[in-house]
Amino acid sequence: MDTPFNMDCGEKSVKVKNIRKSLIATVKCGHCGLTKDVLINSISEPVDAFGDFIDIHYADQELQRLEKRIEKLKKKNEWGELVLVYSILSDICKAKAAEALEDEDNVNLDVVNKWKIRAEEYKRLGKDALLQLDSLELEKGIKTDDESLFTEHDESDMKREKKIEDIFDDPGFLEF
Repeated sequence: MDTPFNMDCGEKSVKVKNIRKSLIATVKCGHCGLTKDVLINSISEPVDAFGDFIDIHYADQELQRLEKRIEKLKKKNEWGELVLVYSILSDICKAKAAEALEDEDNVNLDVVNKWKIRAEEYKRLGKDALLQLDSLELEKGIKTDDESLFTEHDESDMKREKKIEDIFDDPGFLEF
């Protein structure tokens, strides 16, 4: 499968090989030779392997973008989105730890452990943000007295309407 994609070399050709022969597919830039093996399953298609390749290739950029977004989310008390960001950051760090283990001849366990520790820290921060979200929801009026148990509540004050400026200011908007 040839897929249009702009690699670091500037060319637009990526091939996926071995998609049906094993549990690993090889994704390779046809021009610069950048190659990555990605895990697949029995129903994986070439596009799935390609997507995993893209995620791995741009993991560092996504890590930096999300880390910058954390402070903005905290200031706006966007705890739900912050939980998601921490979860994604934890997953990226786990993938970076696994990537550091790939070179069996030259494994640096210090690097692997640093990524694992970072992943666990983001996981802990995600749990803390989830607790903040839960307490914010409680403050917004979830009542447990007898009368409120049987009445409907308008929870629209808990949802914040996004303005178009907020969407366009998001550095991840339409980012590939």
